[in-house]
Formats: sequence, structure tokens, C-alpha cells
Amino acid sequence: MADFKFKMLGTELAMFLAVMAIGIWVAKIMLRTGQVETLQPVQALSSFFIAFLIAIALILIAIKFLTGPFSFGMFFAVLLFIGVQIVFAAFLPLIWSIVAAVIVVGLRFVWPNVLTHNIAIFLTVAGVSAQLGLILPIPAVVIVLIALSFYDYWAVFKSKHMVTWFKSMLKVGAPFAIVVPENPAAMMTGIHQVSKQKLKEKDRKVIMLGTGDIAFPTVFAVSAMAAYQNWFVVFAIIAGTVVGIFVNHYLLTQKFRAIPALPAIVAGSVIAFAISLLFV
Repeated sequence: MADFKFKMLGTELAMFLAVMAIGIWVAKIMLRTGQVETLQPVQALSSFFIAFLIAIALILIAIKFLTGPFSFGMFFAVLLFIGVQIVFAAFLPLIWSIVAAVIVVGLRFVWPNVLTHNIAIFLTVAGVSAQLGLILPIPAVVIVLIALSFYDYWAVFKSKHMVTWFKSMLKVGAPFAIVVPENPAAMMTGIHQVSKQKLKEKDRKVIMLGTGDIAFPTVFAVSAMAAYQNWFVVFAIIAGTVVGIFVNHYLLTQKFRAIPALPAIVAGSVIAFAISLLFV
């Protein structure tokens, strides 16, 4: 446990909880203003998996053909814009939400350091998670989480294509992940420099949280909030997620260089959710 990096774990948890808080807050506003409508479970599942397959295809195409920093950066910028705009649209008229999203994404590329990168990723994940969480009913979310946990395990430990994809993103300085440096001062370090360090590091001075690992527990919490209108259930899911993060942090600092993060997070959040239902 000498290299457990408690300070880094604290930063990791703070970032994770910040994204979940923003996502839940945005979803609360969207729910109050009637901006989205929940789908039926079968429709929700089919729509999600079709969208998931399309997203995987787009990522494959981008990694295969958009190999330069500029071309892949444009693809990355579009993904960021979509999520960030969702967040601002909850508070602002459409035109101003677009302007605000352009500014946030623009800052990420004009001053591409860890801080601006993380802010853009925070808002992107929060926005997409809020919308998905309100569209997907609880049964669909649980099925999706379990299915993606198996996929995550297979993609990291068996086929290992997830590791290959992530390395491809690091090579062009555009990791679709939140960057957690051991030293907070590194927040002002260029994202390209940090990405290069991550490719060759051996002492784990930086941990990167994949967007899906943050998004899906947030989707779960948002869906539970909409379904039960009970904060105890929501906080139970968050608590279970925290347990999963702790397990993942231990595995990353003590056992592996890369792990499928979703299995532990999903196990913690689903078990905590099931227990919470006994008290509501």
C-alpha cells in the first residue's frame, strides 16, 4: 500500500463527484422544464444499443483515418461541443448555449492544458449523462450497465482493443478522459505533454478516467432521481460508485497498468441501489 497515492485518490473522487453533481443538477432542471421524455424499456434499450454501435463505428473510423492531430482534434471538438451545449441549453436560450459551448471547446484547443481539457470533459460527460439518464428508465439502465461491464472486461483484458484505442488518442493529445495528476500543479501542463508522459510512464503519476466510466454511473443516478424522486436512492448509487472507484484505484496503483473500470463501479452502484430500495 506504499504506492496507493491517497492524495491522487482524493482528487479522483472530487472530480468524479463534481461530474455527477453537475449531471444531476442539469437533469433536475431539464426534468422540471420538460425538455426530455422517458422512453419505454424496450425502445430505450434498442435505441441505446443502436447509438452505441454507431458511436463505436465512428470512433473506429476516426482512429483509422483521422490520424493527424488536427483532423482527430476536429472530431474530438465536435464530440465535446455536443455534450457541453446540452449543459448550457438547460440554463440559456439556444443561441447563447451554442456560443457558450463554442467558447468552452475553443478554450480547450487555444490553451490545451489539463485544466481546460478537464473542464470541457466535465461538462461533456455531465450533459450527455443528464440527457441519457432522463431518457432511459431504470430497468434499461441496469441492463445496459451490466452488459457494458462485460464488454469493458472483454475490451480491456481479452481483445485489448480498448487499450489500443486509448493509446491512439494519447498519441494525438486528445484522450477522451478526465486527467488526474498526482501533483495539482500539473493542471497547467499541456495536455499533449501529459499524454506523451502517460504513454511511457511506469510510476503512474497520472490516472485517466474514461468518460464512460464516469458517464454511466451518472446516468444511473439521474435515472433513479427521475424514477423515485428520492435522494436517498440517488446518494446510495453515488456511495456505491465511490466504493467502485476505491477498488479501481487500488487495482491501478497496486496491480495493473490498465483495467476495465466499469465492473467494480457497476457492481458497487447496483448493489447499493438494490439495498436502498429496502428503505424506500
